[in-house]
Amino acid sequence: MAKILLTDVKAGGLVSEIHEETVEFFHNSEEMSVDIRIKQLSFIETESLLKRMNNKESVASEWISKTLVDDKDKLMFTQKQVEDTFVQAMASAIFDKVYGVDNIKKSIEKAKSKKAS
Repeated sequence: MAKILLTDVKAGGLVSEIHEETVEFFHNSEEMSVDIRIKQLSFIETESLLKRMNNKESVASEWISKTLVDDKDKLMFTQKQVEDTFVQAMASAIFDKVYGVDNIKKSIEKAKSKKAS
């Protein structure tokens, strides 16, 4: 388990971190993949998006547009570009990575294994 210092957190050390992922999805019955770079949003931005999503507002395209960055760490897409150029399968797969579905699944599995112990 990695350990961080609160002084690093206070200095913004976790916000705007970039991590790379490969996203797999199906398009025209063919499995495809795309490499993406995801910028970590601040708590206030994420909290706002989560609140709106929980109120049944569609936020996926906005969330994607705020997190995908190029190799110079600059945002790659506007919300409109995401809406107009992404296909549903790719957008859903990317949103799962941006939202952190894998982390949620791992947390649930870890909690279940602790209960079973």
